[in-house]
Amino acid sequence: MFKISSQEEFGLRFLVQLAKSQKEEMSLAEISQREGVSLPYVRKIFGILRSGGLVRASKGVQGGYSLLKPASEITLREVFEVLGADLQEFSCSDFSGQFSICANHGDCGVRPLLSLLKRKIDELLRGITLSQLIHEEHKVMNALQSKIETRSQQLLNTV
Repeated sequence: MFKISSQEEFGLRFLVQLAKSQKEEMSLAEISQREGVSLPYVRKIFGILRSGGLVRASKGVQGGYSLLKPASEITLREVFEVLGADLQEFSCSDFSGQFSICANHGDCGVRPLLSLLKRKIDELLRGITLSQLIHEEHKVMNALQSKIETRSQQLLNTV
């Protein structure tokens, strides 16, 4: 359904570092040191983030990376999509076993559940921005928990 790879997790962490930074730009070496990740891996991830239009680089002694737009405008959906997360719609043909279509096609109680979960995850990712992740852990957790509980209550009211 939605599995976060190490590339997606580290990419998100690197972007949060940029969003938290008091400086205009951060060097890859600084991010590597703060996150405890090898410089070549940080460089690889930033290549993806740059190609995806999330960060920009400036050259020179004082150069580094910065967010291409404000952290409040970068959603987690956008971040995960750029980093390669599989956020496509659920398809029964992906799990049809030996058949060309699912054996339960047309009369399935599982498909609506999986489709609903996918839509709600997507909705949640679209509703969280980098700027919401730059605070202390307990504050982020409380804010996200509140958002999830509100969405869950709305979901229960529609079932």
